[in-house]
Amino acid sequence: MAKDFQLKLVKVDKALRIPADARKIPRVTPAKPTIDAGAIYKALKATTGADKIIEQIPNLAKFSWWLPIATFSVCLKTGTAVFLDIWDADHFDGFTDMQRCLTDCRAWFSADGFTTWGSAETKTGRINCFFNAPEDGTYICNAELQSFAGPAQVECVIDSSSFGPLPFNGSITQPHTCTLVKGGHSFRIRQMSGSFFFIGLSVWKV
Repeated sequence: MAKDFQLKLVKVDKALRIPADARKIPRVTPAKPTIDAGAIYKALKATTGADKIIEQIPNLAKFSWWLPIATFSVCLKTGTAVFLDIWDADHFDGFTDMQRCLTDCRAWFSADGFTTWGSAETKTGRINCFFNAPEDGTYICNAELQSFAGPAQVECVIDSSSFGPLPFNGSITQPHTCTLVKGGHSFRIRQMSGSFFFIGLSVWKV
Protein backbone atom coordinates (compact mmCIF):
# COMPACT_ATOMS: atom_id res chain seq x y z
CA MET A 1 0.00 0.00 0.00
CA ALA A 2 1.40 3.39 -1.03
CA LYS A 3 1.45 5.75 1.98
CA ASP A 4 1.64 8.96 -0.07
CA PHE A 5 -1.26 8.11 -2.38
CA GLN A 6 -4.73 9.37 -1.52
CA LEU A 7 -7.69 7.34 -2.71
CA LYS A 8 -10.28 9.28 -4.70
CA LEU A 9 -13.61 8.34 -6.21
CA VAL A 10 -13.41 9.60 -9.79
CA LYS A 11 -16.72 9.90 -11.60
CA VAL A 12 -16.92 9.77 -15.40
CA ASP A 13 -20.33 10.51 -16.86
CA LYS A 14 -19.48 10.54 -20.55
CA ALA A 15 -18.14 7.59 -22.52
CA LEU A 16 -15.51 8.02 -25.20
CA ARG A 17 -16.73 7.81 -28.76
CA ILE A 18 -14.29 6.14 -31.10
CA PRO A 19 -14.66 6.93 -34.83
CA ALA A 20 -15.46 3.87 -36.93
CA ASP A 21 -12.33 4.40 -39.05
CA ALA A 22 -10.04 5.29 -36.14
CA ARG A 23 -7.57 2.48 -36.77
CA LYS A 24 -7.99 1.92 -40.48
CA ILE A 25 -4.36 2.70 -41.20
CA PRO A 26 -2.98 1.90 -44.67
CA ARG A 27 -0.98 -1.31 -44.66
CA VAL A 28 2.78 -0.91 -44.84
CA THR A 29 4.54 -3.73 -46.66
CA PRO A 30 7.17 -5.41 -44.48
CA ALA A 31 10.72 -4.97 -45.70
CA LYS A 32 13.86 -7.01 -45.11
CA PRO A 33 17.39 -5.66 -44.68
CA THR A 34 19.26 -5.50 -48.00
CA ILE A 35 22.24 -7.84 -48.11
CA ASP A 36 22.94 -7.30 -51.82
CA ALA A 37 26.16 -5.29 -52.20
CA GLY A 38 25.21 -4.30 -55.76
CA ALA A 39 21.96 -2.69 -54.61
CA ILE A 40 23.77 -0.83 -51.84
CA TYR A 41 26.44 0.40 -54.28
CA LYS A 42 23.68 1.68 -56.57
CA ALA A 43 22.27 3.70 -53.66
CA LEU A 44 25.75 4.93 -52.81
CA LYS A 45 26.36 6.12 -56.39
CA ALA A 46 23.06 8.00 -56.35
CA THR A 47 24.07 9.97 -53.24
CA THR A 48 25.35 13.51 -53.65
CA GLY A 49 29.13 13.63 -53.20
CA ALA A 50 29.66 9.95 -53.99
CA ASP A 51 31.89 10.53 -57.04
CA LYS A 52 34.39 12.53 -55.01
CA ILE A 53 34.62 9.86 -52.31
CA ILE A 54 34.87 7.02 -54.84
CA GLU A 55 37.72 8.91 -56.52
CA GLN A 56 39.42 9.09 -53.13
CA ILE A 57 38.69 5.41 -52.31
CA PRO A 58 38.49 3.46 -55.62
CA ASN A 59 37.67 0.18 -53.88
CA LEU A 60 34.22 1.56 -53.11
CA ALA A 61 33.34 0.89 -56.74
CA LYS A 62 34.43 -2.76 -56.45
CA PHE A 63 31.33 -3.84 -54.57
CA SER A 64 31.90 -7.51 -55.39
CA TRP A 65 34.91 -7.29 -53.05
CA TRP A 66 32.97 -5.87 -50.10
CA LEU A 67 32.90 -8.12 -47.04
CA PRO A 68 29.71 -8.30 -44.94
CA ILE A 69 30.65 -7.59 -41.34
CA ALA A 70 27.40 -7.21 -39.36
CA THR A 71 23.64 -7.05 -39.82
CA PHE A 72 21.02 -5.67 -37.44
CA SER A 73 17.23 -5.92 -37.50
CA VAL A 74 14.55 -6.14 -34.83
CA CYS A 75 14.66 -9.94 -34.90
CA LEU A 76 18.19 -10.74 -36.14
CA LYS A 77 21.86 -9.95 -35.53
CA THR A 78 24.67 -11.50 -37.57
CA GLY A 79 28.44 -11.29 -37.87
CA THR A 80 30.15 -8.97 -35.41
CA ALA A 81 26.89 -7.33 -34.34
CA VAL A 82 26.90 -7.13 -30.53
CA PHE A 83 24.07 -4.90 -29.27
CA LEU A 84 20.88 -3.46 -30.79
CA ASP A 85 19.40 -0.85 -28.45
CA ILE A 86 16.03 0.70 -29.31
CA TRP A 87 14.81 3.65 -27.25
CA ASP A 88 11.38 5.31 -27.23
CA ALA A 89 9.81 3.10 -29.88
CA ASP A 90 6.01 3.39 -30.20
CA HIS A 91 3.36 0.68 -30.22
CA PHE A 92 -0.11 1.22 -31.69
CA ASP A 93 -2.36 -1.78 -31.10
CA GLY A 94 -3.32 -3.62 -34.26
CA PHE A 95 -0.74 -1.76 -36.34
CA THR A 96 2.66 -1.64 -34.63
CA ASP A 97 2.07 -3.49 -31.37
CA MET A 98 4.98 -5.57 -30.08
CA GLN A 99 3.83 -8.80 -31.69
CA ARG A 100 3.39 -7.10 -35.07
CA CYS A 101 6.83 -5.48 -34.81
CA LEU A 102 8.41 -8.87 -34.14
CA THR A 103 6.45 -10.51 -36.95
CA ASP A 104 7.47 -7.79 -39.42
CA CYS A 105 10.97 -7.39 -37.93
CA ARG A 106 10.53 -3.63 -37.71
CA ALA A 107 10.33 -0.96 -35.01
CA TRP A 108 8.08 2.09 -35.36
CA PHE A 109 8.77 5.61 -34.13
CA SER A 110 5.79 7.97 -34.31
CA ALA A 111 5.84 11.75 -34.28
CA ASP A 112 2.77 13.93 -34.86
CA GLY A 113 -0.76 12.59 -34.60
CA PHE A 114 -2.31 9.86 -32.45
CA THR A 115 -3.01 12.28 -29.57
CA THR A 116 -6.50 10.78 -29.25
CA TRP A 117 -4.81 7.62 -28.01
CA GLY A 118 -2.45 9.37 -25.61
CA SER A 119 0.57 10.04 -27.81
CA ALA A 120 2.83 12.77 -26.47
CA GLU A 121 4.05 13.41 -30.04
CA THR A 122 7.65 13.04 -28.94
CA LYS A 123 10.51 12.80 -31.38
CA THR A 124 12.93 10.99 -29.12
CA GLY A 125 13.32 7.66 -30.94
CA ARG A 126 16.87 6.32 -30.81
CA ILE A 127 18.58 3.26 -32.31
CA ASN A 128 22.06 2.10 -31.36
CA CYS A 129 23.83 -0.62 -33.38
CA PHE A 130 27.10 -1.67 -31.69
CA PHE A 131 29.47 -3.82 -33.73
CA ASN A 132 33.14 -4.77 -33.88
CA ALA A 133 35.32 -3.71 -36.81
CA PRO A 134 37.79 -6.57 -37.44
CA GLU A 135 40.55 -4.24 -38.67
CA ASP A 136 41.39 -0.64 -39.50
CA GLY A 137 39.93 0.46 -42.81
CA THR A 138 37.00 1.84 -44.80
CA TYR A 139 33.50 0.68 -43.96
CA ILE A 140 29.98 1.20 -45.26
CA CYS A 141 27.08 1.37 -42.81
CA ASN A 142 23.88 0.95 -44.78
CA ALA A 143 20.78 2.23 -42.97
CA GLU A 144 17.34 1.11 -44.13
CA LEU A 145 14.31 3.08 -43.01
CA GLN A 146 10.70 3.52 -44.09
CA SER A 147 8.71 6.68 -43.38
CA PHE A 148 5.01 6.50 -42.61
CA ALA A 149 2.28 8.95 -43.66
CA GLY A 150 4.67 11.54 -45.06
CA PRO A 151 8.32 12.59 -44.92
CA ALA A 152 10.62 11.96 -41.97
CA GLN A 153 14.12 12.98 -40.98
CA VAL A 154 16.79 11.38 -38.81
CA GLU A 155 20.41 12.04 -37.90
CA CYS A 156 22.89 9.19 -38.31
CA VAL A 157 26.02 9.12 -36.16
CA ILE A 158 29.05 6.82 -35.98
CA ASP A 159 30.40 6.98 -32.44
CA SER A 160 30.49 10.78 -31.87
CA SER A 161 30.74 11.85 -35.54
CA SER A 162 27.54 12.92 -37.30
CA PHE A 163 26.73 12.28 -40.97
CA GLY A 164 24.18 15.09 -40.81
CA PRO A 165 20.39 15.11 -41.32
CA LEU A 166 18.91 12.39 -43.53
CA PRO A 167 15.48 13.31 -44.99
CA PHE A 168 13.38 10.60 -46.66
CA ASN A 169 9.84 9.88 -47.81
CA GLY A 170 8.96 6.21 -48.22
CA SER A 171 11.55 3.43 -48.16
CA ILE A 172 15.22 4.39 -48.22
CA THR A 173 18.49 2.51 -48.50
CA GLN A 174 21.23 4.92 -47.52
CA PRO A 175 24.91 3.94 -47.28
CA HIS A 176 27.22 5.91 -44.97
CA THR A 177 30.99 5.71 -45.57
CA CYS A 178 33.52 5.94 -42.76
CA THR A 179 37.05 4.97 -41.81
CA LEU A 180 37.23 3.02 -38.56
CA VAL A 181 39.93 1.62 -36.34
CA LYS A 182 39.82 -1.99 -35.21
CA GLY A 183 37.43 -2.53 -32.32
CA GLY A 184 33.95 -1.55 -31.17
CA HIS A 185 31.82 1.15 -32.79
CA SER A 186 28.24 2.43 -32.45
CA PHE A 187 26.12 3.46 -35.42
CA ARG A 188 23.26 5.54 -34.04
CA ILE A 189 20.03 6.76 -35.63
CA ARG A 190 18.28 9.70 -33.96
CA GLN A 191 14.71 10.71 -34.79
CA MET A 192 14.33 14.36 -35.79
CA SER A 193 10.88 14.59 -37.39
CA GLY A 194 8.16 12.44 -38.88
CA SER A 195 7.13 8.84 -38.23
CA PHE A 196 9.25 5.98 -39.52
CA PHE A 197 10.13 2.31 -39.28
CA PHE A 198 13.62 1.00 -38.57
CA ILE A 199 14.19 -1.86 -41.03
CA GLY A 200 17.84 -2.65 -40.46
CA LEU A 201 21.49 -1.78 -40.67
CA SER A 202 24.21 -3.69 -42.51
CA VAL A 203 27.95 -3.05 -42.15
CA TRP A 204 30.45 -3.80 -44.93
CA LYS A 205 34.25 -3.73 -45.08
CA VAL A 206 35.52 -2.17 -48.32
